[in-house]
Amino acid sequence: MLNLAPFNPSISFMLGQSCYEARPLPGHPECSSRLRQPSLITCFQVSKNSAINSRVLHLWRKVHLDQDDVFHPNFLQNVIFCGVEQSHINLTDDAKSLLGEWGTVTVEYESKIGVASGPYLVHLGTLHSVWKVYEDRQLAFSQSIWPSDHDNQAFVATNAPGNGYRGHGIAVPARSYAAAFQLETPTTTSPNTSSPLRGMRFTVKDNYHVRGIRTALGNRAFFETYYPQDSNATVVTKLLDAGAHLVGKTHLSSFAMMEHPTQSTDYQAPFNPRGDGYLIPGGSSSGSASSAASYDWLDIALCSDTTGSSRIPAFQMGLFGFRPTINSIPDGGLVMAWPGFDTPAWMGRDLNMFPHVFRALSDADLINSGNVASPTPCILYPTDFIPSDSQEQVNAMEEFLDSLGKSMGVKSKTISIHHDWSKTAPVAEKNLHQYLHELTHHGWFYSANHAFKSFRHEYEEMHGKPPFVTEVVRWYWELGSNVSEHQHQEIMNRLSIFKDWFVKQYMADGTNIVALHIDKVQARYRDIYPGGNNPNVPGLRSPYLSAILGAPELAIPISELPYTSRISKKEEKLPIVVSLMGAPGCDLRLLQWTFEGLEKSGRPTKVKTGKSIF
Repeated sequence: MLNLAPFNPSISFMLGQSCYEARPLPGHPECSSRLRQPSLITCFQVSKNSAINSRVLHLWRKVHLDQDDVFHPNFLQNVIFCGVEQSHINLTDDAKSLLGEWGTVTVEYESKIGVASGPYLVHLGTLHSVWKVYEDRQLAFSQSIWPSDHDNQAFVATNAPGNGYRGHGIAVPARSYAAAFQLETPTTTSPNTSSPLRGMRFTVKDNYHVRGIRTALGNRAFFETYYPQDSNATVVTKLLDAGAHLVGKTHLSSFAMMEHPTQSTDYQAPFNPRGDGYLIPGGSSSGSASSAASYDWLDIALCSDTTGSSRIPAFQMGLFGFRPTINSIPDGGLVMAWPGFDTPAWMGRDLNMFPHVFRALSDADLINSGNVASPTPCILYPTDFIPSDSQEQVNAMEEFLDSLGKSMGVKSKTISIHHDWSKTAPVAEKNLHQYLHELTHHGWFYSANHAFKSFRHEYEEMHGKPPFVTEVVRWYWELGSNVSEHQHQEIMNRLSIFKDWFVKQYMADGTNIVALHIDKVQARYRDIYPGGNNPNVPGLRSPYLSAILGAPELAIPISELPYTSRISKKEEKLPIVVSLMGAPGCDLRLLQWTFEGLEKSGRPTKVKTGKSIF
């Protein structure tokens, strides 16, 4: 008999060293069987006139239960065949023998219960779903949540305990609930569900609204100012409708602005698991990247991207990260920092999932526009962003482009955006650095300041004082407050001219792909304060390019760079991540073409969690 500690409305229990939470199923279905005491069970939802033999049971366990991190062999102590009476199916003798080998003590039949097949708990005759609780040792999560008892589109805080690292306990549902019990041979390559995202676990950055939950935005003052939300962000609803499970909200640099961990005052910055474990996580989607790079039990981290917030953390933590075409995915319920540049984005370890996520999130007409396979005549490699003193990184990029080109039958060539602008610019200013000199100051900082003007006013009205914000946010807001509307409009006009020129110069037919270095690969430690410097960097930077163009960009882990850690005093590895940018509207083409190219060239389409990516 299990020793249970009740929590309203869930029950906690332990299996070995693992903590579980059990929740009554909607409608509180009751078992008419003898299982009245707290019991672990496995349910198989079957149809009448089924013949269930040992082969079917063995294969379903191998393919689904044994691949389910929530499942434990103790759940097979009791088995219930749901949807049928005993006389409705033929449980063969070899199946009974196999259940005996598995340690099954009782076999019951419940004709009035219809549930997904998988592990459950019965308590006081009521069937409970089971959730495994994982410790958030990397401090990636800001809030641990699960669906409300009364509405699976609304959320509440979990009852799961945290841990000694002050992190949350994250409760995840059984993966096997997403798979229907099959009498034919089950396979992993032939899914038996209508949605490829059914059962996928995802997190959402804490600048998206989630029904029933407060939005924190990485700032305690913002968290305290607004009530729990009454609706979900559109992308959250779309993923839930596709059958995915939202398991929590993740930390971010406050107000989605770039902070070093030493500057994260309200909430401690998430940890980067790569290398020695004390490298910076990148921002602003630091928690999104930390969760995806640290935890095997998580599939996709939904984040946002303004001028690099998906690609820079992916670069730091060795993940695939995708910024889609602007306006290709609805942004309702996303707290904007730079409207027109902000877009939903995501990170993950398995590139094969990315097209499915895009299809679930995007509009049908946009999906169709980029779904037609077409040849890629050239990969363009701008010299503008090549790091001058990181030869191993440059070599890794050149080897990547060479193998990708050979496998896909395309050529690559170097270009210089600055040089080509000097020859063909449609304006009098032929120096691109000078033309876009005030991009960050007059563009990003102006918008960052104006986007949160109403928040500052509301907080001061409530508390009689201005809200506390970190020094980085203060810098952004102060610099932005000194920019006039005319200056902001001038830089936005320049960006529009540059965008039109770039597309005509390099992407007129919509097929070229641009290969980019996101930043220089080097050890950046989380405990070294960067100094109180002006955050303004003039001119065009690599992460800004796709944001200006409104184009899709995919961060791709391609290699690792050894370094001697000052923390561990031994050799560790840094991820080398580069990106490919497609023409606006060619998101699916870029994702599918890259996946095919990586497979054909023998390069990984998945990365691991932990210290190393491969």
